[in-house]
Amino acid sequence: MKRTYLYDEHVKLGAKFTEFGGREMPVQYSSVIDEHNAVRTNCGVFDTSHMGTFIVSGNGSGDFLNKVTVGSMKNLAVNKAKYSMILNENGGIKDDIIVYNFGNEYMTVVNAGNLDKDWEWLNKFKSADVELKNISPEICLLALQGPKAADILQGLSETDIKSMKYFTCSQFKLKDIQADFCRVARTGYTGEDGFEILISKNQAAALWEKFISAGVKPCGLGCRDTLRLEACMPLHGHEIDENINPIDAGFEKIIYWDNNFVGKEKLLEIKNAPLRKLAAFECTGGIARNGNKVFCGGKEIGYVTSGTFSPTLRKAIGLALIDFNVNENEFEIEIHNNKRKAAVVNKPFYKRQSEK
Repeated sequence: MKRTYLYDEHVKLGAKFTEFGGREMPVQYSSVIDEHNAVRTNCGVFDTSHMGTFIVSGNGSGDFLNKVTVGSMKNLAVNKAKYSMILNENGGIKDDIIVYNFGNEYMTVVNAGNLDKDWEWLNKFKSADVELKNISPEICLLALQGPKAADILQGLSETDIKSMKYFTCSQFKLKDIQADFCRVARTGYTGEDGFEILISKNQAAALWEKFISAGVKPCGLGCRDTLRLEACMPLHGHEIDENINPIDAGFEKIIYWDNNFVGKEKLLEIKNAPLRKLAAFECTGGIARNGNKVFCGGKEIGYVTSGTFSPTLRKAIGLALIDFNVNENEFEIEIHNNKRKAAVVNKPFYKRQSEK
């Protein structure tokens, strides 16, 4: 398996590892609940360098991104970020991504397991006036997340990051680290405030060590999953994949229908007659997991995409892809050959104070 550039730093901190996206990644350092609670109440840092990062430049880059994503990227303001999706011709979700506009070029971050296939797919549609560069091997991506993230990062930064709004991005200058490449975005995958920093790999360990010295909790993939699920953020291969379209997954609002993007024709057929929907639930009597069957009135109506015990809510929660026409407030989930009751609830399970 591949390893991120910060692997030795994780070993020093006693991390336990797992395979994810073809890499050996830290799943936890202390415990999932301990790390989860640190992000909700203080600050945690994740090594997310397994993700892929592409630079898109050239006169045709805006039109190109309008073609290969469901968003309006040509009109994206400078220093703004936008969540979007790449679709196949059938409207299925190849990947969910974030696109950043840095003025002279766009940058997009893609999921680890999809890096190679996304790169191949984007190059398939690239025109002569577009340049694509995969900078993933050259950089590390660190996610600093939690209510104290802005205070901690500002203490290490010459850039005014506290004035940055959610889903904005900027060139980034650190006080004591001279990095060849350094950018920051006020984005994340936890439901908390936070920042994602892209930095040249040779300077990444120095920044990681500064975070740890500042008392930031090192966090693994275990709590990243519980945090994102509480916030109802999708995970590729679970809530979204090439056999699930953005309408079924509940993301019609991010589609810019005026563009002629790949997959639009199929989505228009689905738009007025969706077959499935993503429902949030709380389960009693057990913790539902990916793939568990969902029943209503004795009929199988779908399956669980993700399920866990929520450290914040102290409840078993989950998401399920179910038949669109089912409007009951309760259903049953088959867990270890037993059917357990589940109550449908509003999404997301958790909102930070500033969002309420």
